[in-house]
Amino acid sequence: MITDVHTHYWTPAHQQPPWTDGLSRVRRTLAAERIDQVTIESYRRSVAPAERSVVFGLQARASGMFVPNDDVAAFVAAIGGSTVGFMSVDPTRHDAVEEVERAHDELGLVGIKLGPIYQGTSPLNPLTLRVFAMAERRGLPILIHQGAIFANAGRLVDANPLLLDDVAIAFPDLKIVIAHLGHPWVEETAVVMRRHANVYADTSALANRPTMLARGLSAAKEYGVLHKVLFGSDSPMVSAESSFEGLSRVVADLGRVSLTTISDEELHDILHRPTFELLGIEDPRPIVPAVSPVTASSVLPHVFEEHIK
Repeated sequence: MITDVHTHYWTPAHQQPPWTDGLSRVRRTLAAERIDQVTIESYRRSVAPAERSVVFGLQARASGMFVPNDDVAAFVAAIGGSTVGFMSVDPTRHDAVEEVERAHDELGLVGIKLGPIYQGTSPLNPLTLRVFAMAERRGLPILIHQGAIFANAGRLVDANPLLLDDVAIAFPDLKIVIAHLGHPWVEETAVVMRRHANVYADTSALANRPTMLARGLSAAKEYGVLHKVLFGSDSPMVSAESSFEGLSRVVADLGRVSLTTISDEELHDILHRPTFELLGIEDPRPIVPAVSPVTASSVLPHVFEEHIK
């Protein structure tokens, strides 16, 4: 069973500059659909052949992206099947911890997506640490973008995966997935994974960067953590099918040119990793919200006016 641990939900109503200004930098050759809008139909096409998936929005006022967690929960309920939803919270907002509790208890979202550099902060900022503490307390896995970004937000020095060493030391029971193998710091990601039992990484987006993907897989194998690499696509930017094909090509090329190769069995294991079980996600079917959530089109102008101006 293939699990895609890294897929996005958003619509144009969720996006403002500088996010929209930076989208022109994003490669689109491996996208199955338009990258600024996700619908039920486009999502189902984009995640095939994955049979289970994790989907989330992003709340990052510094980058001009704000997806209400209610919208994510409604999207998950509409998709059905074996798709689960992660919430996103912006640590710089005063109500971030309360939103974690609400999105978990009321919306049934089972993990947290963070992107400190998108959010104009650091994983070591006390505001972010309080979110990690709540996640550990509630047993919620964190999927974190700790690496380079296309938007002009945050500081690259705050985006190095080595900073997660301190986080994992402080919160040893917190399950963390480093998105995109922490590119371009893929070796740093591997050594953090080796030190901490609950730190993983995913392959999302790296079909667009085959050299980086090859380096990351080689480093993971050499440091003995290949078994902690999870399959992810980065849909809608990269479809699951394109990610699968890109991963297969890189593995085949490593067999011809690299001192450190990935076997067919190891490739199979990456694609069929029991991701939900590793992250402690017990039920792939979300709780349907008791109250119909407000739509993005009605909530977003107010949200941006209050929190981004």
